[in-house]
Amino acid sequence: MSGIIDRILRKKSVRNEELLALSDRLSFVNSQIDHFLMEKILAEEAVLEAEYRIFQKKLLLLELGTYQEIKVELDLLNQYFEMVNRLMPAGFSLKWENRFQSENELMIPPLLLFPMVQNAVANGYNSMSSHPIRIRLSGSPKVMLFEVSHRMNHYLDGQFKNTLMTDFQNRLEYLFPERHSLLLNSNSNTCRATLTIHF
Repeated sequence: MSGIIDRILRKKSVRNEELLALSDRLSFVNSQIDHFLMEKILAEEAVLEAEYRIFQKKLLLLELGTYQEIKVELDLLNQYFEMVNRLMPAGFSLKWENRFQSENELMIPPLLLFPMVQNAVANGYNSMSSHPIRIRLSGSPKVMLFEVSHRMNHYLDGQFKNTLMTDFQNRLEYLFPERHSLLLNSNSNTCRATLTIHF
């Protein structure tokens, strides 16, 4: 919307590259070291500690500023889903649907898909199996659509007002200026984040 107004008024917003680069790094590190998941692991007293260490090692080997096949990202997401499903309380449900075509052709920055999922897991009201977290990936090598929806947590003021999502929005602006859109919608029941990236 602001882009349309800027074009009408012929204004250009000033990009603060240093701030965006810092947010890119923070978003990446926040996804690498998921504090919510770490707290759950510590609370379970080593039930999944070995699996978590292996998973965490894979995340820590990823490098900022590089690109990887989307298949690598999806494999990491699947491991994350397995761990979260085992750590969350009874009633937690997560539905994952991958309709993406030609997974091996698309290269993306590492941990690009994690913040939206991590936000839903950490901040959603996820204890009812009738209201699962729904995650859907679709698109082609030219455009990617990623949607995450979850039950509204009425104890939080603003489902998307946190550093995880703010840094993620800035990371997208840094990596894909004018080639992405991130829509964050919520009503009294559901919160939905929809990311579109044009490659």
